[in-house]
Amino acid sequence: MNKMKQNSRMSQTYLVLTLCLACLHPIKVVSQTLDSIPTSAQETFDSLFAIEINEVVVKARMHRTNASSSTYTPTINQKSSAQNAIDLLKQLAIPQININLMDNTVSTPSGQEVAIYINYIPASTEEMEGILTSDVRRVEYLDFPADPRFQGNEHVVNFIVHKYEYGGYTKATLSENFLIGKLSSKGSIYSKFVYKRMTYDLYAGASNHNISHSGTSTSGIYSLAHDNGQTYLTERNEILTSSHFKYNQYPVTFRAIYDTDNIQISNTIGFNFNQSPTADTKGILLFEPSHDSDYSYHKNEPSTSRYLIWSGNYYFILPRDFHLNVSPGINYGHTNHSYDYQTSLPGSDNITNYSKEDVLQLQGTATLHKKFTDRQRAFLRLWFGSTANDVNYSGTSPYHNEFSDTYTGAAIGYKFSNDLWNVSGDAALQWEKNKINNQSVEEVYPLLNLSAGFSPSPKHSFRTFFHFGANYPGASEKTPNILQQNELMYYTGNPNLGLSRQVTLNLSYNWIPTPSFSASSFIQYFGEYRLYVPVYKPYNDATALLRTFETDGNYNRTQIGLSFNYRLLNGNLQLAASPSISFYRMTGLFDLSRSPFYCNVSATYYLGNFYFQAAYQTKSLMIQGNRGTIYKDRDFYQVLAGWSRSNWNIRVSAMNLFRNDWRCSTTLLETPLYTETQSVEGNNFHRRLNLSVTYTFGYGRKVKRGNEVGEQSGAASAIMK
Repeated sequence: MNKMKQNSRMSQTYLVLTLCLACLHPIKVVSQTLDSIPTSAQETFDSLFAIEINEVVVKARMHRTNASSSTYTPTINQKSSAQNAIDLLKQLAIPQININLMDNTVSTPSGQEVAIYINYIPASTEEMEGILTSDVRRVEYLDFPADPRFQGNEHVVNFIVHKYEYGGYTKATLSENFLIGKLSSKGSIYSKFVYKRMTYDLYAGASNHNISHSGTSTSGIYSLAHDNGQTYLTERNEILTSSHFKYNQYPVTFRAIYDTDNIQISNTIGFNFNQSPTADTKGILLFEPSHDSDYSYHKNEPSTSRYLIWSGNYYFILPRDFHLNVSPGINYGHTNHSYDYQTSLPGSDNITNYSKEDVLQLQGTATLHKKFTDRQRAFLRLWFGSTANDVNYSGTSPYHNEFSDTYTGAAIGYKFSNDLWNVSGDAALQWEKNKINNQSVEEVYPLLNLSAGFSPSPKHSFRTFFHFGANYPGASEKTPNILQQNELMYYTGNPNLGLSRQVTLNLSYNWIPTPSFSASSFIQYFGEYRLYVPVYKPYNDATALLRTFETDGNYNRTQIGLSFNYRLLNGNLQLAASPSISFYRMTGLFDLSRSPFYCNVSATYYLGNFYFQAAYQTKSLMIQGNRGTIYKDRDFYQVLAGWSRSNWNIRVSAMNLFRNDWRCSTTLLETPLYTETQSVEGNNFHRRLNLSVTYTFGYGRKVKRGNEVGEQSGAASAIMK
């Protein structure tokens, strides 16, 4: 009996060992049918434990959304075919943003400005030219982000880029346009070097243009008066016949970043030289009722600007879940601008206005962020800014003006978030003072932001926000000087202009049902109340008109839109479209209403190392509130083909290939005393071929993340033009 039990235990042990060995043996996905006959003992053993497994296809989720943000992970094809950061955004076709094909500006579909960041540090458009797109890990779009590093910006695109532990790279970019002039080129060199906790960035660029067919034709109808007081209408037509425009730009920027787990310190210094040595326009001058003959006119507006910019960005993670971000900046610039106008009218004098300007801008923002729990956070933000413009006019209308615009404010905000909800709000008070010579206007006004997001899953999110703010006129709109523009028109500003109130209300829905499809829809209302608009008054005993500005009327815009991105053929074909319709209504002196339709569509195809894209955007029509004008431009279409491999990216683009004229846009203004139609000519919508090449080489880098640096922009000018 004991022996039989012992033999039974041995048999059970043997069976267990056999099963264990079978489990350790690699399981094969058998390609033969299950009724095939094995030809060996090994095959017999394999067939006993063969398991048929259905084909498994794993698709990565490249897009996801939640109550506070939407995240997009670029594919290898998208990163390799993109030449810079804006180009990568085009490849991604993010539904929440719109990129203008003509000038590459980034905005929300409803037209709000989108701030661009790289690893939570502000980035300029030129800065992103030097980015190595293969280093980009993901791209985030955020509305009203709570992170203090975003400095209170309402809409943000943040590139998350690999960090380097050491080493770096150098990237050279060259772009040349053909068929639009003698010269239209742009080139830059960007270098990054990382050593331990320090990152150094150097950017140098050059942009040179020598073109014709750039200028404006203006038709104006003036309501004037004779000596006896009887009114009459005269039409003045300024018809462009030729032009010559040269423009050169040379930016140089250096940045140093110190980065640890708890501290990030960035300092940027840049110099920018802008020069337009030639800005000539010539044409025919016609008057109706007709004079004895037609006349000619000649304008020349050369200018030179130099800017020196320093900006800092300091971020600290403090004890007890406090975060502090401080962002100061200084901007100094000097501009020389000339305006010379002459005609062949008998007895007419040349109009010359020479201006020299020095501008100094100081600004800074500090945000203290406190995390109470994983769900509750609060912040306190303080900001300050001051711009001083010293402008000297000589020539026909000599003046000396000193402008200053100073503002300061404080905001307090709160945010609650969990797995489904993201609710935030902040309220602020801002004090602003505008001073022109010895005359000043100051005001304290409130600012309010409320936002809420709801996301039941990574495929759906609903977001809404409300903004109450103000718009303050610039220095040029408040200039007390009177400058002569032509024989019948004079310009001035209004030092007593106050601010207008602004309201924005937005509701959006983001939908990502599959890894290959994403969509976004929105409806938005924007209103500006008691805005400043141009007003024309009799001048020089009603023999001419004087344009100034006054507060009048309200401006309303409601926009409804949809955007989608659809990837097919395993991601090798991507289709995107963004249709929308706007409803404009302006009341007061300018009683205007329009309902334009707009759409931006693109198709991108990847084939090995080659990529192809076709894109089209309809013409845009908008009512420009503070100008009281109806603006129309033209549709824009382009096709491109490129090749990217290793360190090279070479691309040929054809824009508006079948359009031979130079017309860009038309602007219409109608007032009781003056009606104007302006037709702008230029190369923006003319047929054009573009060749762009980038070459990148690295040196001994160990990759983690990266930031880029680029051209710095100057402060706003107060010169009235």
